[in-house]
Amino acid sequence: MKYKVKLYKGGKYTDLVVEEGENLLKCIQENEDEFFAPCGGNGTCGKCRVKIINDGHVTSCLYYVHKDIEVLLPEVLEMKVLSSQYHLSKSTWPEPLAAFNLAAMPYGLAIDIGTTTMVFYFVNLVTGSSVSVKTEMNPQSKFGSDVISRINYGELNDGGVENLQKVLLNSINNALEGFYNDLGITKQDLVRVSIVGNSTMLHNLLGINALPLAHAPFTPVFTDTKRIKASNLNLNTHPEADIVLSPSLSAYVGADIIAGLNSLDTKKLNSTYLFIDIGTNGEMALVTPEKTLSCATAAGPAFEGANISCGMTAKNGAISKFSGKKYEVIANIEPIGICGSGLIDIVAEMLNNNLLSQDGKIEEDFVVYQSENNKPISISQQDIREVQLAKSAIMSGIIRLLSISGITTGDLSHVILAGGFGNYIDIKSAIKIGLLPDIDVGKYIQVGNTAGTGAMLALKSEKYITEMEELKDKMEYIELSTDDDFSMEFAMNMFFPILRSYEKNYY
Repeated sequence: MKYKVKLYKGGKYTDLVVEEGENLLKCIQENEDEFFAPCGGNGTCGKCRVKIINDGHVTSCLYYVHKDIEVLLPEVLEMKVLSSQYHLSKSTWPEPLAAFNLAAMPYGLAIDIGTTTMVFYFVNLVTGSSVSVKTEMNPQSKFGSDVISRINYGELNDGGVENLQKVLLNSINNALEGFYNDLGITKQDLVRVSIVGNSTMLHNLLGINALPLAHAPFTPVFTDTKRIKASNLNLNTHPEADIVLSPSLSAYVGADIIAGLNSLDTKKLNSTYLFIDIGTNGEMALVTPEKTLSCATAAGPAFEGANISCGMTAKNGAISKFSGKKYEVIANIEPIGICGSGLIDIVAEMLNNNLLSQDGKIEEDFVVYQSENNKPISISQQDIREVQLAKSAIMSGIIRLLSISGITTGDLSHVILAGGFGNYIDIKSAIKIGLLPDIDVGKYIQVGNTAGTGAMLALKSEKYITEMEELKDKMEYIELSTDDDFSMEFAMNMFFPILRSYEKNYY
């Protein structure tokens, strides 16, 4: 039997007709000159991931065509990110852990619980390969877009803490059912789960009131590695499956940052670099030969599409790139909104065309797209204010880490951008609006979801968990809420920068 395969890339598509059982990676490589599969299609790196419309992400070298499919291929930038992630990440084969003996063909699940989105990586624990990936919205978003809102919900509502835990567990169990159905396995085959996330998300997952994280001195109930049996957490896995939560550093530098930072192969980096994970919470670490400083800033959800009049997450229909009135839309359909990367490009374009003053004022809404039947997709004055708040929080945190360490941007060998959002932003646009330091673009490396990479490494290796614990003990946390200089920096960085002179004035 033959099936139709349609490959989409850069607004164009290629129609194929292939035999049943044809390997998807082979189909792609025969028709695409640039497609990244560093392990040679052996199923060990997970970097040949593509999105099948209506089915989600799959590892193409492990997927065999059994029906008509439409495939979204990664763009050049995403391929570059995957390449950087592969070459800068540590790798490990699964260790012979006791839980692996619970099933003849053991599987594991690595989860990155973000404030806005959750990413699930299903891993074959014999080969170590990622066999399927799913991304979902964090269901706690209905209780608030940021961690403080959710902490308040848990405290002020009867059963609030229990509800926060319940919706997370339901979402994880629903994802598990999807994996089981897709792969033709049962819950008895899932024997280990590795979880990372910010400190609030981990408290919520365990049903622990996170109120201490919202008030000085911002002391988490726990920061150490947590180990639980699946039966005690009501996860739909083998009842004796090991559930491991990676260690956190503080209330606002969580397991996602430690897992991500530790996933980097530091032998391939020079001694002084900046690591930034831009999301609803902007966490960062400055690594020097002497020490590792870290901090977190409340960037807010603007770059996730929230609190923006036409904002949306990075899904089908989102304007993801914008330049000179030209735009790109995820899935190449009619635009319905703007995601974070597109928002940064649009604000940079407004600055380039003098449609936006240095203090953030605009004369009228900037129309990005006007359809015939719907209201325009545009940027309002309030949208600009949300961008100013978010970008100032990130930049001010960077400046304080540099200042406290006594170094300048010129001392940085690299700036590592992590996280799903960091994958897709245009570096020049981010510099233009003052989100990132005005340094040589070549020093920036976009490495993708390092938290997810770290979670998968922890899934396969107890040695990796020990490394994370050792890293945590060496890190120093800077609490910006009590740092007077941070408040001054935040006020100054609300302005859009005059490049280069900006660096001289404020660094």
